[in-house]
Amino acid sequence: MFRYLMVISLLLCSAIACRKAAPRLVYMNTATITGPNLSMTACGAAYRIIIHGSSEVGAQFNILPSVSGIDLATVTFPLEVKINWHHNIGSSCDTLVNIITIDNVALIP
Repeated sequence: MFRYLMVISLLLCSAIACRKAAPRLVYMNTATITGPNLSMTACGAAYRIIIHGSSEVGAQFNILPSVSGIDLATVTFPLEVKINWHHNIGSSCDTLVNIITIDNVALIP
């Protein structure tokens, strides 16, 4: 009986100890946030960004995810980051001036 309890205990402990590690976030592109968009157009977004390795030209965005820990009001531009992003689907302004949404962002040290 003791032997069976020992085997069951070992199996239970090994099952608990063999949890999978959290998956690492893989980023789509690196990018340079060049700074505020000062064009003052009706369709413009708040910030300009250059997405490296992408055919996107003149991309703009309004906000970063709140969990990023990056405060665009206090950072020094240009800012090198890695990002996951997608095109906004909504108003005609979004496609007219290439406004994107940034889903995940991290500073490049």
